[in-house]
Amino acid sequence: MLLWSPTLALAALALAACGDKSGNAGDDTAGGSSGPAVSALAPLSSGECPDLSQSGTSTFLSSDEERTVTVLIPAAPTGPMPVVVFFHGLMDPTSTPDPTGYMADALDLQQVADDNGAVIVLPEAPIQDMLGIQFYLWDVLGDGQKDMTLFDDLRTCVGQQLDVDLDRLVAMGFSGGALWTTEVLSQRADTLAAAIEMSGGADVTIPIATDPIAQYDTPAWPLPVLLQSGGDQDVWPQPTMVIIDFNAATDTLEQELDADGSLVVRCKHDRGHTIVNKGLDLSVRWAMEHTFAQPSPWASGDLGDDADWCTLSSAGQ
Repeated sequence: MLLWSPTLALAALALAACGDKSGNAGDDTAGGSSGPAVSALAPLSSGECPDLSQSGTSTFLSSDEERTVTVLIPAAPTGPMPVVVFFHGLMDPTSTPDPTGYMADALDLQQVADDNGAVIVLPEAPIQDMLGIQFYLWDVLGDGQKDMTLFDDLRTCVGQQLDVDLDRLVAMGFSGGALWTTEVLSQRADTLAAAIEMSGGADVTIPIATDPIAQYDTPAWPLPVLLQSGGDQDVWPQPTMVIIDFNAATDTLEQELDADGSLVVRCKHDRGHTIVNKGLDLSVRWAMEHTFAQPSPWASGDLGDDADWCTLSSAGQ
């Protein structure tokens, strides 16, 4: 499932050259003397929330711009429900005009929502236009503020409209969406029970770009992070022209999280730049088994059936 089109390489490079990362944009946290507490809901940036009463795709205003989101509600909701925010990878709007619907169908996420009693939120990345080529891409190359505000707005809308447990909200992404997840876990740790990246990473150096993309900042406090990568072939756009090595980028993020005391489970398959079935299954379990600021059930080091491809970081041992 390659969501980074090789035909977009030159345009992405040109866009990267224009990138200018800003500082940490995290909210103040609500932690007290008893330990950290999940952040309060942020005020809406503009407009009103989309209707989240049933599964579907809708648009609403965020930062005074129209944004699209697909939300999957369990068929038989019983709250308070956990929440997973899934960030898709780079896609071509010509061939994939509905990236969130595509990912929801490809990963059968409605069934995941039904089976786990979870709300799954899939925001749509903005369309970037460079050298006449358009593509959906999270703002890992700029200051990222509008996309971060979109995350805040959706968290507020879900929290206001649905019976959810905000202590069980997890950020998850693949490819470009995983790189964006690095930004979210760096700046919004006060909202996350855990994070998941499939073929992501941090501090990626791209030719002709002045600064690395998907820059990691130490989170407000350590959090459990599941990292997956696909070996030597986990690259973009292709092995003969490597611009992003997701395996190496994931190594970098693992080291940085580990140094900051976050519990990391690192998993490596050999299928390249794709989401593997066992990786999706593990990701769902990881999302369902974590609660904000509570000990991770994975800290025991017992990886069960995943011990053949996953390891626990030193911070978790």
